[in-house]
Amino acid sequence: MKRLVLFSMIVALFSVSCNTLKVTADYDKTTNFESYKTFTLLPWNPHNDSVVSPFVKERILDALKNEMIKRGYFYVADIKKADLGVNTFVLLQEKSDYQYYSNYYGPYGYYYSSPWAWGGYYGNPYGTVQRVDYTEGTMIIDIFDTHKKKLIWQGIGVGEVNQHTTGKNVHKIVNQIFFKYPVKYKK
Repeated sequence: MKRLVLFSMIVALFSVSCNTLKVTADYDKTTNFESYKTFTLLPWNPHNDSVVSPFVKERILDALKNEMIKRGYFYVADIKKADLGVNTFVLLQEKSDYQYYSNYYGPYGYYYSSPWAWGGYYGNPYGTVQRVDYTEGTMIIDIFDTHKKKLIWQGIGVGEVNQHTTGKNVHKIVNQIFFKYPVKYKK
């Protein structure tokens, strides 16, 4: 049952709308990314299998390949023949947030009085605090120089998991993470 819940959460992670995904990226500024010609997908991390379904796994791998190919790299299956190695890692974390709803303006829906009135401000200065629990999903994409065995680029996407959607937006999420990659699409 726990695996099924994790599965549904990770499927939802990849349906996060592009507006709510926070993306950061960093890379080795001394690296000439245009000099690389080939890439491969590094072995799938076993941790990912505990949170990602086989369907989502295939979508992730397909999206990674597509992003690299669009940037002019050629896919090779053998790591010894590849210039770059692409890897991904997926994390889920339970989080809580608190939201405050004020009823300060009183029953009239506007500021009832002014500070010059004989009682000061009218209205209720109290409100309601509500705890909101949610799952935050993180996708980390690493690109390594396979010959030097060195990390040269890392992109991270973080967003709230939405359990009411499916995992069909994986390509959009991977695309948004790759937006900060130093090599843009080739025509």
